[in-house]
Amino acid sequence: MLSFVILFFSFHWFENVESFVPEARYAHSATLVNNKLYFFGGQISELKQGQELFHIYDELFYLDVSSSFSIESPSWTDLTASKNVPVRSSWSTSSVGFGIKSDKSTIYLIGGLMYVINQNDLVTDIIYAFDTKSQQWKLPVINGAGPNRRREVQAVSDNTGNIYYFGGISDYTTTGSPTENVTRYNTLNILDTAQLTWSIGSTNDAPSPREGYSATLYINFIIYIGGKENSYDSRPFRLVNISQIPVYDIQSSMWYLTTVGGANVSNRYAHSAILAQNNLIVIHGGISKGELPAPQQLIALNITSLPYKWIVPTTSSLSPYAIPPPLSLHSATSVGKYMIIAFGNITNATRSASSDIYLLDTTNWTWVTTFQPNPTHVNIVIIGAIVGVVLFILIIIAFIVLYIRIRKKNAGNFSSTKNTPPSSSRNSISNPSPNPQEIVSESYNARTTYVRPRPKSNPLLKPYSTLANT
Repeated sequence: MLSFVILFFSFHWFENVESFVPEARYAHSATLVNNKLYFFGGQISELKQGQELFHIYDELFYLDVSSSFSIESPSWTDLTASKNVPVRSSWSTSSVGFGIKSDKSTIYLIGGLMYVINQNDLVTDIIYAFDTKSQQWKLPVINGAGPNRRREVQAVSDNTGNIYYFGGISDYTTTGSPTENVTRYNTLNILDTAQLTWSIGSTNDAPSPREGYSATLYINFIIYIGGKENSYDSRPFRLVNISQIPVYDIQSSMWYLTTVGGANVSNRYAHSAILAQNNLIVIHGGISKGELPAPQQLIALNITSLPYKWIVPTTSSLSPYAIPPPLSLHSATSVGKYMIIAFGNITNATRSASSDIYLLDTTNWTWVTTFQPNPTHVNIVIIGAIVGVVLFILIIIAFIVLYIRIRKKNAGNFSSTKNTPPSSSRNSISNPSPNPQEIVSESYNARTTYVRPRPKSNPLLKPYSTLANT
């Protein structure tokens, strides 16, 4: 009877754990800390009677990358209810920095659209911190003048705990005012998470104001690719020239502009980018001219030598369902040899959101269906401990064998000396032994497709123009 009760509750517990499946979304943010890939917020939209209505999520969940999983059944864990997420967020950026214990285990959620839970009012604060160790949210008190609320920013962090927050756009969605003008920025705000202070990077030779770009840290350089900038004509914006790439040197605090050669690739915004193990910046998706999907959905930038060069990889797939549709406003994260692509807006005629994840093996440009953790990334501590224990045991055994051999050898020498008469003495009489004892040396051998139902119409859906007045 007891076994049945234990089995019943165990099954019930596992059912609850595995039952969480994130809904479709785009404009979310994602950050990897240790073996957990955390996701924050995002939104969905739908057209009703000619109006685009939005619902912004307050969800926090993570994907466990310490064990293998299939793209059809990722190992999701929901933290939304238990961790008291303070805001609903979309178009925000997140990056890891130092926390209370001076280790890089705290995720800073910055900017974008942040709303009071169950309300349509924007919060006044623009930054929240989630400690992944204590699983607690904090509202950090930061010194210095920080940025105003912006969206379409991609923040990156370095090993010293600095978070670099460049550019972005403010408009009626970020202020809640229907009459707010569109303003793009080219300031580089730097958050020192160790000291909790804001500062501003160099403005000399800074690139044009922009948003919707990608930012990738390579050694001491931040490489900014694509995006939208002011058009200076009747158009609301123009695409940034993807063959002219601004680079920020975080050591010298200087901006550089580099011209890129190689393949002819399309300008784009709302794409994703990662730094792969082979030191290529891999870019996926995005929106190109005419608000159409970027023609080459997967491109790569070789940054190992100057000039940088564009590459258009030839990809393969283990299944037709492993290939992602054209995406924008999705996330991409580098985990070992994989590029993990999650959610996003499917840039086709329907403009529906995606609820799926996809895996690209960047070592051979293959879309795969199963994630296998890198042993050197996940199990290096365990392997090192096992090797250390084995070596320690072998050393102890060697010392024991050596000690036994020395003891036996010394015992033999003592026995021979005891039974052999002195060689000579002035006052002694030598009596030769009839059977002299010899000392003899001793030797020892010693996917099918995973289709999730579209979310039903949500009562919280509101047009942007009415969010501030609701």
